[in-house]
Amino acid sequence: MRKISALCLVLAMCGCQQKQSVSVPTTDQLMADGQLLKAWQGKCDTGEYSQLPAAQKDNMCFTTREAARSLAVKKMNGL
Repeated sequence: MRKISALCLVLAMCGCQQKQSVSVPTTDQLMADGQLLKAWQGKCDTGEYSQLPAAQKDNMCFTTREAARSLAVKKMNGL
């Protein structure tokens, strides 16, 4: 009985742990590193963040959209 109780306690503790927080890169970081931008675009468009509810997705992907827009404007203006 003790083993089962101990196992239940361990499982409960594991289930209560929260996910590790994700460090979202800034717009400047994404604009400076094309590979990082591409990786985050993949995460936001079709990857792990693509299925999040709108508010959560916006929190995770806002800087990615801003960096992509800024780079597109610079490219259009020949900068």
